[in-house]
Amino acid sequence: MASLRYLNAEDVKALMPPMTEVVEVAEEALTALGRGDASNPPKVDLSPGGDAFLHAMPAMTAQVAGMKWVSGYPTNKGRDLPYIHGLIVLNDVETGVPIAVMDATHITAVRTGACTAVTAKILADPNSEVITIIGCGVQGRANIEALLAVFPGTERMLAFDTDVQRQEAFADEVMTTFDLASIIPPEPEEACVGAQILVTSTPIVKNPTPFIEPDWLQDGTCCIALDFDAAFQPQIFADAQRFVTDDQQQFASYRDKGYFAGVRDPDSDLPAILAGKAPGRGDGEPTVLAANLGLGLLDVTLGAKILARAESAGRGTELSL
Repeated sequence: MASLRYLNAEDVKALMPPMTEVVEVAEEALTALGRGDASNPPKVDLSPGGDAFLHAMPAMTAQVAGMKWVSGYPTNKGRDLPYIHGLIVLNDVETGVPIAVMDATHITAVRTGACTAVTAKILADPNSEVITIIGCGVQGRANIEALLAVFPGTERMLAFDTDVQRQEAFADEVMTTFDLASIIPPEPEEACVGAQILVTSTPIVKNPTPFIEPDWLQDGTCCIALDFDAAFQPQIFADAQRFVTDDQQQFASYRDKGYFAGVRDPDSDLPAILAGKAPGRGDGEPTVLAANLGLGLLDVTLGAKILARAESAGRGTELSL
């Protein structure tokens, strides 16, 4: 009788590879997509109301096929629930037989941070020493960990969140865990000024009121938006010497749904840059902006890596089909 392996949230956290390895997995997956060796159709989007979302995110490589089913509910904060919940289903690519189901919440955070690190690796000043994180939730923590794996010479982090207690707790955790000087200014402008890498991870909303202004940024800043156009004002997209996304086809799909109003089309995407089909960071001190929308391919490939570790460790629960 066929069976699949179920991995709960505790299993996934215990089996997660080191962040340096996760960054490598993300870079390899994005490169394969750019070469045409992987498939990542745009998300199937359900709108349960307000700014909440439900997404089906399929992807396939030569080794594995799968899908992430994920939700994001901004109102969960008031219910003492995480913003993001999800599951990943993996299938044998030769037979289509399901081989695993696993919790996707931790995977979502970690692979997003890894994609941020890959983005900064190819678009930021390699000597960057100042990182700013806007949004001090789960994503903020994963992003600073991933960026430090690529930029070990970072001297300080600035962090801002509208929730002051969360902002302070985040800075304390970063100082304790990574021995990194952490500054928590009272206003977002103070957090942005001087940043060489600036990551925004505020909630995604359909009708945003962007608050980061063009004159807050210095020349050469690598801006990475994980929250679509919720934080950066449209003029920043217009002024950027280069505007990229993680997948142009998916960007077009989101624009059709009403996101990125007044924002210009991307110049290229990360897979094309990694595959050598589009230029990376230019000469001089170009200001670049990347809108990373989230790819199911990264969830599926990281999920496959975790499944392999689970099989080696004999961890998880076998379920009959």
